[in-house]
Amino acid sequence: ARYTAYSTMASNNDPIDVVQKFIAKNSDALNQIGFGGVMGYCSGLAFRKASRAVAGIIGVGFIGLQTAKSMGYIDVDWNKIRDDAIKPLDANKDGKLDAEDAKVHWQTYQEAMKDSVPGAGGFSAGFLLGARRG
Repeated sequence: ARYTAYSTMASNNDPIDVVQKFIAKNSDALNQIGFGGVMGYCSGLAFRKASRAVAGIIGVGFIGLQTAKSMGYIDVDWNKIRDDAIKPLDANKDGKLDAEDAKVHWQTYQEAMKDSVPGAGGFSAGFLLGARRG
């Protein structure tokens, strides 16, 4: 027998019923999320996915360079690579990457992403949720 959406909603163990309960219980929070929160979530999710891809590329590059170095094919100056990699990310120009640099980059990113976006107040929370759970 085929079941309709109406007949499946009657079951207490049905996922649809669980979702409806969640929505009813959290309606105040869901109303405050708004467009900015949804855009933040999507941005956080994209950030997480892109970060994984970039980390994979960097990791493969490191493995390749280090393998070639250990086999004697090339010489690698890791100190120069480190210094050159830090320069564009060192926002306060103190020669190291730290929490202060992360704050500057986050503020710059957040300002750019919230510029002229209606209901952008929930962007940060949405971004964090997307980046952590996405």
